[in-house]
Amino acid sequence: MYIGNMKQGSRVWLVVLALVVMAVGSAGAGERFIPVVAQVQGANGSYWNTEIWLTNVSQSPGSYAMTFLPAGQNNADLLLRGNEARSIGPRETVHLKALVPPGKTGALKIVTSEGVLVRCRVFNAHSHGSVGQLVPALTREQMIEPGSRGILTPLVRNGQFRTNVGFFNPSENPVRIRVEIWTATGKLAGAASYSLDPGSQVQINDFLLQFKINRADGFHAVVTADGPCTAYATLVDRRSGAATFISPAVR
Repeated sequence: MYIGNMKQGSRVWLVVLALVVMAVGSAGAGERFIPVVAQVQGANGSYWNTEIWLTNVSQSPGSYAMTFLPAGQNNADLLLRGNEARSIGPRETVHLKALVPPGKTGALKIVTSEGVLVRCRVFNAHSHGSVGQLVPALTREQMIEPGSRGILTPLVRNGQFRTNVGFFNPSENPVRIRVEIWTATGKLAGAASYSLDPGSQVQINDFLLQFKINRADGFHAVVTADGPCTAYATLVDRRSGAATFISPAVR
């Protein structure tokens, strides 16, 4: 669901997303990463914010620690240091707000004990309610590894929809990512490379326009990298602002 206000020259990289993060597969102990979170002003009067629920489904006391990783910067120190763990009782659910500093976007690192489930919602609050999308909180094993490919499909750009694409590097080392754009008829439409610092996240709004693609119905992207990373796409309805989160199919 999408996710940042980043400027490159005069272009504003506006994150459009709203997400309800799906269950993390199992409720095992360890670290997970939510690849995009936000508290930022959006287009047409929208405002995107983030909240998280943690549920300890076990019968024993548990713990959790959360670290915000700001977009567009080297977060190696934050990955290694992390935050102090907090306790969560048996069968208890903790609801957390104000996780992202105002005006910021990025990713979240979450470390939990055995049996703690994670849910995250990044939402657009407006006079008619809110809209949202689903994204997973990922383990490192669920990400794109060297030698594998992440397929993002569909990528659409027309009068009704645009597609944002984002990347996140969970490791303590820089990662170089290569993206190929393929048309619905199987022709290569463009390619680009991106370098991500440790723990860095970036989203490129209206991604296909970067390749001077004005119309696309059913294009797809192939993502490879020289280190672990994840990629995602957000299909945004231009009229309603509703967003659909697209996870990569890893092959």
